[in-house]
Amino acid sequence: MAELDLPEVLAVDRAGLIDGLASSVDVFDQARAGAEALDIPFDRDIIGNVLICGMGGSAVAGDLIASTYYERTRVPLLVHRGYYLPGWADDHTLAILMSYSGETEETLTAAMQALERESPAIAVTSGGKLDTWYNGKHGVPVLPIPGGLQPRMALLHMLIPAVVFLSRLGIIPPQDQELDAARDAIAAAIDAYGPGRPTDANPAKQLAMRLHDKVPVIYGAEVTAGIAFRWKCQFNENAKQPSFWAALPEMNHNEIVGWEQAGAFGDQAQVVMLRDPRQHRQVERRMALTREIISPKVTDVLTIEGEGDSPLARAIDLVLLGDYVSLYAACLRRVDPEPVDSIGTLKAGLATTGNQRLRAGESGSI
Repeated sequence: MAELDLPEVLAVDRAGLIDGLASSVDVFDQARAGAEALDIPFDRDIIGNVLICGMGGSAVAGDLIASTYYERTRVPLLVHRGYYLPGWADDHTLAILMSYSGETEETLTAAMQALERESPAIAVTSGGKLDTWYNGKHGVPVLPIPGGLQPRMALLHMLIPAVVFLSRLGIIPPQDQELDAARDAIAAAIDAYGPGRPTDANPAKQLAMRLHDKVPVIYGAEVTAGIAFRWKCQFNENAKQPSFWAALPEMNHNEIVGWEQAGAFGDQAQVVMLRDPRQHRQVERRMALTREIISPKVTDVLTIEGEGDSPLARAIDLVLLGDYVSLYAACLRRVDPEPVDSIGTLKAGLATTGNQRLRAGESGSI
């Protein structure tokens, strides 16, 4: 029996993150229904641009929307990571505020500025100040989502509502059919990649074994650019494994040269290219040529295409594949995928530093 088919190996995942993915269809349904029912108290005609504000796993939903719909948005859309909103954000800027915990200091600061500039806003959160303060005191419509998850494992809770909001407001085309196709893709992915399917018939387990103790380098392009970043983050947080990403065609203008003298790093690097059939024909050529150029310098170059009947469906299929692969990679490394100790240490250090500055009389904000 293959290693990833052994219960004792999968038991490394003490919090059951792998098993939790099996509920993704139910999560999709709940997220879609909640977003469709939420009252939006402003008119679509006032929206001139969109900021999706978030950090970490909460911001990845914005990345996926930006890359999946980049050809089909009727107004400019930007994913904003950070404290201060851009100077052009005003009362015609829709601010979608994404914070799983509701306590992300960068997103709370962005929310405060959105209110100061009278930007129409919608929030998605499991609670915290983003709910109690901005919903309770300032009337920002808030979609509540279940708590108790690692933020990175709450992606569908964040992504699907944002798609629904943008569709309802006419920023992207109507999404009923694409959402239906995405739901089908989720069900198919759980069946294809889940722990009950043996390794010899499971692409996720097979890929995890190929990436075991390697350094995954994930390349995407256009529709798959945001997905490549998601894969990189999932390897970092779930498998506690160094991983890197870049997007074509940009990496053809810089990073590709770095492989010329990759040395020992190249011996550890495993490149995964994520493609979509809608990619520009020149991007297709660039992927093929990039593979040809860097293959001699790395362990291997794999090309993977998402399955599904719409861009959103294919994107979610690739996202779930990456989630499963990174979790299986953690099990192979005998690493519990749930804790993210370094992030907790960093936050504690920031809190201590902030308190020291406030005691010393320095100004500060969160």
